[in-house]
Amino acid sequence: MPDTERAGGPAALDRLARQAARLAQLVNAATQAAAVEAGLTHADADVLLALYRAHEHRLRPTTLAAGCGLSSGGTSNIINRLAQAGYVNREANAEDGRSSWVQLTEEGRGLAGLVTDTAAAEHARLLERLPEGIAEALAALLDTAVGQLEAAGGQPAGRALSGSRAR
Repeated sequence: MPDTERAGGPAALDRLARQAARLAQLVNAATQAAAVEAGLTHADADVLLALYRAHEHRLRPTTLAAGCGLSSGGTSNIINRLAQAGYVNREANAEDGRSSWVQLTEEGRGLAGLVTDTAAAEHARLLERLPEGIAEALAALLDTAVGQLEAAGGQPAGRALSGSRAR
């Protein structure tokens, strides 16, 4: 049987992608609501929470930009805004004078912890709406699906659409 005829085929994979994206929207909405409640923009919260999760609560600006999907200029503006608010400090990198570190302050750690705790409480309410064990089962299935797709290169086979034109 050709791959396109396998259980569900391309339509099932498309549905999986749409549903996973919708699930991410629902979960992320809870985090963003907690951030807004704390007076943070979406981008500010992304940077603050990335630092909160990082070892020693510090990262290089380029790592922050890549991890948060931001431009270097946008990241710089956010870091400046968070520094002005007292949530982060910039420090010179002692090992590489060309770069710097962005470090959460005590106040920044407190705010990030508050946002994290508020979001976690909402995430728990979301989980209560699901049948017991479904979140773990879905996570395991998604881990398998993503792992298999990434192991296969994560790219579609055949020609790229950007290089072809309908005539």
